[in-house]
Amino acid sequence: MLRSMNRLMAHLLTAIPQVVRALAAIIATFAFAGAASAYVPDDRWSTTASGSTGSQGDVATITWSLVADGTSIVNEGSSNLISYMDGLFGSSGGSNLTTRPWFSLFEESFDRWTELGGIKFVYEPNDNGVQMGGNTAGSLGVRGDIRIGGAVIDGANGTLAYTYLPNNGDMVIDTGETTFYSNSTNNYRQLRNTVMHELGHAFGLLHIESSSDHLLLEPYIDATFDGPQLDDIRGLHGLYGDAFEKTNSGPGNDSSTLATSLGAIAAGGSKSIGTAAATGQAVGAEEIDFVSIANSSDFDFFSFTVNSASLLDVTLTPLGGVFMQGVEGGPQSTFDANARNDLTLSIYGTNGTTLLGTANNTAAGLAESLADVSLPAAGQYYVRISGSTANVQLYQLQLSVASAVVTQPGDFDGDGDADGNDLLVWQRTFGSSGAGLAADGNNDGVVNALDLAILKSHYGQSLGSVATAVAAVPEPAASTLFVLAAVTFFRRQKAQKTQKA
Repeated sequence: MLRSMNRLMAHLLTAIPQVVRALAAIIATFAFAGAASAYVPDDRWSTTASGSTGSQGDVATITWSLVADGTSIVNEGSSNLISYMDGLFGSSGGSNLTTRPWFSLFEESFDRWTELGGIKFVYEPNDNGVQMGGNTAGSLGVRGDIRIGGAVIDGANGTLAYTYLPNNGDMVIDTGETTFYSNSTNNYRQLRNTVMHELGHAFGLLHIESSSDHLLLEPYIDATFDGPQLDDIRGLHGLYGDAFEKTNSGPGNDSSTLATSLGAIAAGGSKSIGTAAATGQAVGAEEIDFVSIANSSDFDFFSFTVNSASLLDVTLTPLGGVFMQGVEGGPQSTFDANARNDLTLSIYGTNGTTLLGTANNTAAGLAESLADVSLPAAGQYYVRISGSTANVQLYQLQLSVASAVVTQPGDFDGDGDADGNDLLVWQRTFGSSGAGLAADGNNDGVVNALDLAILKSHYGQSLGSVATAVAAVPEPAASTLFVLAAVTFFRRQKAQKTQKA
């Protein structure tokens, strides 16, 4: 339910329709139960005309329809919404309501929520006129899950509209608010914000109040912004997931095979996703770049490609903001929406399963990062984001790529090729252990026969070309060198033992 600011001090519970009295009781329950989770959730839709909606964080398709004038509304009489809107905006006539000049304002309001999260609102052109406000479920081709009608509720400067909670969602607009709804400022923002506010109730959000920020789901109209703000969007994600959960015809991006593509990242380039949540609670009407982990069973996979061996830096930053909040009429406290879930960052190879790096080193609310992750060849790689609790967490993912320093395997002396000089380096440091050893070809911290095998398999190779012959004194064949080296080495070891005896 949404009220005009002019009734801020004078609103009386006795004047509220029954559905809103029930809503007030629910809110009171939340107030006594303890601190809210910023947005205040009620039950999400469990089933719609399109079928089951799964559980928390799963997507839902919800239809909506406009009832014909004369349709009965519980406690309100007959709906007059269509003739009322025709009177305000003009009418094209006929039964096809999509041609009405005011229809687009409703459609834009539904579409805005659709593009922000895992909910899909679909217009149902039919409505069979059964009473609004009852327990009649939506039915494809018959009526919407959410049905919109209108009646004079309490006249100007009072209750603007009210809405039933899932699994109902019916919305009643006060057709006594003519001056308010006919205000054309910012493309009739007052009307659109009213409809978008009521839609928040229709899919399962209750009122919240904030003394530090402006939110759409506050109980009084605010036309200083356009549409859902950050915590409103977070509430949508908490119930139905982010918009990427609707991809791949429903499964979302929960696996590497269904990963959301971020495209190619050139050397020296970068990519980011989730950036719109990084600027606080204020959200512009065109912003759509919001991503989140809905719960501990939600996984977000993103893919990207590089055109050569590269080094990858990745930062995962939890977002949501820190602000004052409380349930309607209750005390407010500081709420940290940045720290609702402890996220984990993982990087996978081109097969989508080989783990190249993972980070879960900080607490909830703090960024995770990986630096200089080796991407050994050109190809498509994967990033996975996961959480550990049932709480929704908005985040920003940032990736940057640099060209890898390509080295020649077996080049222990650093001159760009693998030859007899590298054999000498290996021989002189055989058995040594520690970090950064020149002849530690497999980087396992020790110079041993495994490193000699690397040199042998790459002997004669160089960066970018086949190794050139040494003009002055030709080196022996590779096989001869290895035999001589082995004989010399073992003789030296035997001589040392003899001396000790």
